[in-house]
Amino acid sequence: MVQKKKIIKGRPKKKQNKGDDQTRIALLALITLLSVLVIAVSVLYTKQKMQYSIYPQKKHPDVVSKKPSDKTGLKKDDKKKRVISKKIVPKRAYKVAIIIDDLGYNNHKADEFLKIDAKLTFSIFPLAPNSISIAQKANAMGKDVMLHLPMEPYRYPEKNPGNGALLLSMSDEKLLEILDIDIMSVPFIKGINNHMGSRFTEDRKKMMIVLKRIEKRGLFFLDSLTSSDSVGYKLAKEIGLDTAARDIFLDNEKDIEYIIAQIDKLVRISQRRGYAIGIGHPYPSTIEALKRMIPEFEAKGIEVVPISHLVN
Repeated sequence: MVQKKKIIKGRPKKKQNKGDDQTRIALLALITLLSVLVIAVSVLYTKQKMQYSIYPQKKHPDVVSKKPSDKTGLKKDDKKKRVISKKIVPKRAYKVAIIIDDLGYNNHKADEFLKIDAKLTFSIFPLAPNSISIAQKANAMGKDVMLHLPMEPYRYPEKNPGNGALLLSMSDEKLLEILDIDIMSVPFIKGINNHMGSRFTEDRKKMMIVLKRIEKRGLFFLDSLTSSDSVGYKLAKEIGLDTAARDIFLDNEKDIEYIIAQIDKLVRISQRRGYAIGIGHPYPSTIEALKRMIPEFEAKGIEVVPISHLVN
């Protein structure tokens, strides 16, 4: 009997799944990429840290130490800035105001002063034939215009101050009435100075009435100082009115050399005090002297300014 061989069959092999293999490969690639990134970040961090330790970060220029560099409390940068600012600030000029009084009658003489290249001040009579036209021209050329207010002098009526004069014999109401008419008769005025008035300006009561009305009108008062006993400037200061006082009459004598000497004196006062105020009149010699002297002012550091710049 033929014996049959027993055939033992092994377990059948499972079929390999291609999808599982692809997943494993993708995971391995992701793990590898993450590892590379971690290493790269570590290297960069280490390199930056080494650079910081070798080259420390500079302080911001705006951050300044609180400790002063010297006894004055000024820092070095502050000292440099202070020195630079001194170099670029121009030297302050000495200031001179020149008022031309007694205008209003002669157009030609007024025009001659207007031709002078300087900021002269034009003080004009009230109620004169050419008061308005001269004021208009002066204002159009940027000059200060003032009312040249007639006031009672000693030896009145032998010495006549002219139209619109204020007299001590007037009542308070009459004084204010005349003053208002005078103010209205000259356009563009910024202030008032007295014509004559050696007697009137010594009277405290009458001057107080006038000065308070000037203040109410928003004007300033320049004391021509026709009397050494004038109370005008002092009273104006007492009530807080913008005011100033004349330093020099340029042309008490009409000789041109005398006037030039007076202008020199005005310059010296300005150089000593910082400013000076001079009064001249429409004389041919005054016109000629100013034409000669004013061009020399710049070399001496002198600036001719409107009178409104010097009242306070």
